[in-house]
Amino acid sequence: MCNLLRSSVMLAVFSSTVHAGPQGPTSLALDQWIQWSQPIATQKMLANISPPGTPAGIVVASPSKSNPDYFYHWIRDAALTSDVVVSLYARAEGEIKNVLRRRLFDYVDMSIRNQKTPNKSGGVGEPKFLASGDAFNGDWGRPQDDGPALRAMTLIRLARILILEGQSHLVSQKLYTSGWDSVIKTDLEYVSHNWRNTSFDLWEEVRGHHFYTRMVQRKALLDGADLANQLGDAGAAFWYREQGHLMEDEIMRHWNGNYFVSTLDRDGGIDYKTSGIDASVVLGLLQGHRDDGFLPPSHDHVIATVRVIEDTFKRIYPINNMGHRGIAIGRYPEDRYTGFSSNSAGNPWFINTNAFAEYYYLLAKEFRQKSGPQSTSWAQKRGDDYLACTQFHMGDDGSMAEQMNRNTGFMQGAPDLTWSYASLLTAQWARY
Repeated sequence: MCNLLRSSVMLAVFSSTVHAGPQGPTSLALDQWIQWSQPIATQKMLANISPPGTPAGIVVASPSKSNPDYFYHWIRDAALTSDVVVSLYARAEGEIKNVLRRRLFDYVDMSIRNQKTPNKSGGVGEPKFLASGDAFNGDWGRPQDDGPALRAMTLIRLARILILEGQSHLVSQKLYTSGWDSVIKTDLEYVSHNWRNTSFDLWEEVRGHHFYTRMVQRKALLDGADLANQLGDAGAAFWYREQGHLMEDEIMRHWNGNYFVSTLDRDGGIDYKTSGIDASVVLGLLQGHRDDGFLPPSHDHVIATVRVIEDTFKRIYPINNMGHRGIAIGRYPEDRYTGFSSNSAGNPWFINTNAFAEYYYLLAKEFRQKSGPQSTSWAQKRGDDYLACTQFHMGDDGSMAEQMNRNTGFMQGAPDLTWSYASLLTAQWARY
C-alpha cells in the first residue's frame, strides 16, 4: 500500500494530467482499477485545494459555481480533505513531502483566519466561508459543530507526526499552546464547552443532537487530551478526557433497539426525516473511531445498523436491483435533495458508498486480528462489492460527482466533489 500511495502522490503532485486507460474503469479488474484510479483521485482532490483565484489554504467542496454552487470552503469538507493530505504527507518523501507540508500549513493559516473572522454563528461553529476566505453572510443551518471537531482531529494528527519527525517547534508555533490563542486549542475549547448544545447535522438540514457530530466530538476531545498531556497541558487534558467520556452515554442513547438513529432532540430544520435511518451514522463510526473499544466495527449494534441501512437503500433505489455488484448508498430514505433541488427524490452518494466499503475493510481487519484470516473473506468481499459499485458508476476519466441517479446510475449533482475523492482514497487504503 505504501508504494502505491507514494506513486499516487508523485503522479498527482507533479503531473498536470493523469490519463485514463483507453477502455475506462469498468473494463479493469478491481486491483487494476485501484492502481489506475488512486492517482486520479489524488490529483482531482488536490486540484480543489487552493484552486486558481483563491487564497492559499482554501479547500472548495467542488469547482462548480452554479447549479449547484459548491465553490465554498466548508469547514467539515476542508478538514476531511486535509486529513487525507496528512496521510499523504506522512508517507511522502523528498520534494513531494515539502510540497504537501506547504499545503498543510496553508490550511493551518486559513483555519486560524476562519476562527478569527466574525460570522453569523458568532464563533467557530460557522459551517462555511466564501472561497475568498471571507465570511458567508447568507442564510444557512448554523451552527454545525462537527466542523471544529474534525478540524481539531486533523491538526492533532499533523501535530503528532511533526513531533515524531523532530519538529515540535512547529507544533508550539502554529498548532497548540496551553493558552487559548492556538488553532487546535480554540477548537477543543469550543467542543468541550458546547457539545451539549444542539446544532445542525452534517447534511445541514436538521438541528438537534446527532450521532455523527457526537462521535467526532468524542474523538476530538480524547485525541486532544492525549496531545495536551504530551505537551504538558495536564489540566486541559483532564478536562477534555472527562468531557469525551461523558459523551459516551449520550451516544448510546441513539440506539433505539434496532439501529442507531441519526438525530435526537430535534429542535429545528426539516421535519420529514422520521425514520432516523441515515448513512451519517456509519460515517460517524468511521471518522470517530479510536481503537479504544467504544463501538468497534464488530459491535452488535453497529452491525445491525449497517444492515438496516443496506436493506433500506437496496429496496428503494432501482439501480441496486439491476444485477450490478454492491449497493449504492444514499443519505437517508426520506431524502429530497437531488443535487440540484430539494423537491424530488434523493439519490445515492459516492461518499456513502465508499464509506461502506471502508467499514467492511475495517471489520475484516478486526476479525483477522481476533480470529485469523479465515474469518475475514466475507467482509473483505463485501467491501470489494462496494468499491466495485463506485467503479461502475464513476466517469470513464475517473471523475466522481456528488451523487449517482437512483434510476439510471449516471452521475449528477456537484461535479468533482472533493469529498468523493477523499472518501475513495480512505476506502482503498483501508483495503490493504
